[in-house]
Amino acid sequence: MADLVEQVGGERVDVSTAVPVGGDPHTFAATPGLIRRAGEADLLVVVGASLAAIEDDLARSTEGAVLTLTDGMDLRPFAEAFAHDDHDDEHDDHADEDGHDEDGDDHADEDGHDEDGDDHADEDGHDEDGDDHADEDGDHGHDHGSVDPHFWMDIDFVIEAVEAIRAQLARLDPESADGYRERAEAFTAELRELDGEVAATLADLPEERRYLVTFHDAYGYFAARYGLTILGFVVEGPEEEPAAGAIATLVERIGALGVPFIFTEPQFSARAIEQVARDSGAAVRTIPSGSLAEEYPSYVEFLRAIARGIAD
Repeated sequence: MADLVEQVGGERVDVSTAVPVGGDPHTFAATPGLIRRAGEADLLVVVGASLAAIEDDLARSTEGAVLTLTDGMDLRPFAEAFAHDDHDDEHDDHADEDGHDEDGDDHADEDGHDEDGDDHADEDGHDEDGDDHADEDGDHGHDHGSVDPHFWMDIDFVIEAVEAIRAQLARLDPESADGYRERAEAFTAELRELDGEVAATLADLPEERRYLVTFHDAYGYFAARYGLTILGFVVEGPEEEPAAGAIATLVERIGALGVPFIFTEPQFSARAIEQVARDSGAAVRTIPSGSLAEEYPSYVEFLRAIARGIAD
């Protein structure tokens, strides 16, 4: 989200992020220093859609404007996982108390979003105030809503977010409205080119490589856009423990379909994915989900890193 704001705002904005590079918005908790910085901001940009409890904490603390990027977006339910769709309830150790099945990601926000996930990744490593730690009271747990908030996995939604950022910055700083519009238009054109590039990168993958097995359920929009299938995930939400029955089914499907690669996410422990790899014979690769990093310091490079991680 920081990069989107910087792309539109240019030198007119001074952007700071809530969750630092490598942090996990699902489990990240606000510190007093972060609350103070949010309170002093002219604009707080959040994902919304129940991505993370930290977003609500910061929104309550700020005296500035709050832009919720998913407001008005036609978000869809979490992607159903092929390896989970016929999984017996008696084996589902993590069915949630609201009755959501294993196909829906009712997990704690990555903003607690940033699958992500909330792409609050700070490419400059800001936020010496915050640590990547879970809320001791458990308030940052399994609380996603019924729709998938990981909108940054779909370029059409990202373009909607860019337009929302442009409009909000123009309201706050009308004298610079033309500059915001020009930068938003240029970035949108770049995103359209990126979309075609990613589609071409993934177009010729053989069938067995068009299945995605990931640590958590953050890639539904990406898979739908580029013709991939979510075979399964180790956990619905990063704060959960893997369910033995679901993992056994996942391992069985990986072997039956000859899936050669499964994917871990850099902000999470790879232990569970590596166990699935050992049991299934698949190899482990890493693709990003909710944070920028030194090797992909912008949203454009972030999306390229996902495509290349799957296709190379």
